[in-house]
Amino acid sequence: MNLRSFPVVAVAATMTLVSLFLPSPAVFGPSVAIAAGRPAFDSDRLESAIKADLDDTESLNASRISVEVENGLVTLAGNVSSLMDKRRAGQIAKRTRSIQGVLNQLYVDRSDRSDDEIRDDVLMRLRVNDSLDRPEIVVNVQNGSVAMTGKVDSLAEKRLAETAAAGVRGVTEVKNQLTVALTSPRSDGELREEVQALIVNSVYFDDVQVRVEVEDALVNLSGTVGSVTQKSHLIETAEIWGVKGVLADQVSVDPDQLDPTRRAGRYASATDESIRQTLDRAFANDPVVFPFADSISSTVQSGVVTLDGTVGRLRVKNEAERLAMDVVGVARVINELEVRYGGKPPSDAEIIRLSQQALSRSPNLDRRDFRIHCQAAHVSLYGLVESEFEKQLAEWIVDGVPGVVHVNNALAVQDDWKPKADDQIREDLERKLQLALFDTSNQIDVEVSDGVVILTGEVDTWRQWQAAMDLAIEAGARHPHNLLNVRMHPPHGGSRIYVPR
Repeated sequence: MNLRSFPVVAVAATMTLVSLFLPSPAVFGPSVAIAAGRPAFDSDRLESAIKADLDDTESLNASRISVEVENGLVTLAGNVSSLMDKRRAGQIAKRTRSIQGVLNQLYVDRSDRSDDEIRDDVLMRLRVNDSLDRPEIVVNVQNGSVAMTGKVDSLAEKRLAETAAAGVRGVTEVKNQLTVALTSPRSDGELREEVQALIVNSVYFDDVQVRVEVEDALVNLSGTVGSVTQKSHLIETAEIWGVKGVLADQVSVDPDQLDPTRRAGRYASATDESIRQTLDRAFANDPVVFPFADSISSTVQSGVVTLDGTVGRLRVKNEAERLAMDVVGVARVINELEVRYGGKPPSDAEIIRLSQQALSRSPNLDRRDFRIHCQAAHVSLYGLVESEFEKQLAEWIVDGVPGVVHVNNALAVQDDWKPKADDQIREDLERKLQLALFDTSNQIDVEVSDGVVILTGEVDTWRQWQAAMDLAIEAGARHPHNLLNVRMHPPHGGSRIYVPR
């Protein structure tokens, strides 16, 4: 789906984890090659790895997808059931080590839904689930292809609208023709300072080398990152309000040019005050949180962030917590934000109706039978889903329904573990760790017994700790145990046993 919300939540583990050191006035660190001895991966091996990863991806029919790799460029062809599946397949390819780009030519099957039905659902999704109730957005649908025209306040909001439309059942493509209305111009110097600060304090970029330049509100990024996924995330980070465009043609992908030994300096230099300042920036520039940024107060003590205040949506509360967790140096987040719907709150019965409708719009969940209870705006979800992905997707959709203040996700995953040989689990996981979690600082040993994976060794940060576990689940592990030592930044909450997100 990193919406910078569920897509980020659901696929965070697929993000390649690299790091970013403190900035000089213009450049974030010199280029240092520390892994010159790593083997190069030929096209055949990369094709095989991507195909295997697609096959491991929950709710995705990989047998209908062909993969071709030539000179680092991946071409995906074939058919998928939904636009979200097309995007998920692209994300899997983008995270792979040595890949320089992805050409996603997957064709989305046309559904039996009418264009009018699709259009109504897209408008409702924008309005109800994603807080984009803007009469300036005009939606037209032809043969499942959605065209959006009109104005939004930022590039990030434009991206959010596109992702929302892509999550509607029956949509085959989204032509995003929205324009950004710069109603409150910011100086080039201010934009550069904001973008640079967001990048340098993000756990996603704690070892990249990126130059940020801004001219006439156009951001130009250059430097080196570790993966195509990280490059995409870098562009999203730069799409703050006041920016009219982001260029990243001069950002190259080369994981061997990263220096994880510098990460220690990044975490050592993080202070409570630097964390608080970064939170203020992140809240003010996020398309979901910024309308409530002035209502959120954050205090930081020894890396523990406490969020207080009032917001209008549960999704805003959850997004604020995610943003805080993604800041370098944050050890824990205590989210005490109160959800108070502006205006007359919907009744419990209305919340149930809106939640059922929202779930039915999803191409991944429309065939599921959900039982929804609601008392005092607290929603409980019951029923069976086929995967952990579907369970988390359902929760993310419902937390965007107006009036909801809490979601109790009691959905059960049907057949939550499919038997797989221990040797095959080990082989698949070691491949994923090498090609998707390829940071040279990692020292991970894999043991598998009766489907149970035990990870030992060391990684640098809690995000690597979590990603290693998510990859273990993807490889087919049952009840994995994470005994990895974290050198610099322990996992949030400190748990050593994996809990699926």
